[in-house]
Amino acid sequence: MNKYLAQFAEVSILRSTGSCNFFGLESKGRKQIRGNGVLVLTTQELCFQMYLPTREWRIPLSSITSIETPKSHLGKTKFRPLLMVKFINNEGLPDSIAWWILELDKWVKDIQQAREKAKSSF
Repeated sequence: MNKYLAQFAEVSILRSTGSCNFFGLESKGRKQIRGNGVLVLTTQELCFQMYLPTREWRIPLSSITSIETPKSHLGKTKFRPLLMVKFINNEGLPDSIAWWILELDKWVKDIQQAREKAKSSF
């Protein structure tokens, strides 16, 4: 986890964890494999790097349209609430991404606060 975190300015990291399980990116369809990785919330974006296969997603806070906590995403479930982030992707289209994560309520609160703070700085 520290290797991934090293690329971020220490002051910009609001929250991070190496214990989350990726449930897929809506625009890529249902046939994605789940995987564990590092989730990082900074003052400007939400970033995820999956361990294997190595993949990375970066979602600017300004492109997030909502945060939800459904129990499934793309037909996959753990029968527990997930962190689902809806956003406008690089193609300008609505998209969503989801993870099973510890301290879900804290993540939701911190993302919402970071979004509000980022809005006020524009």
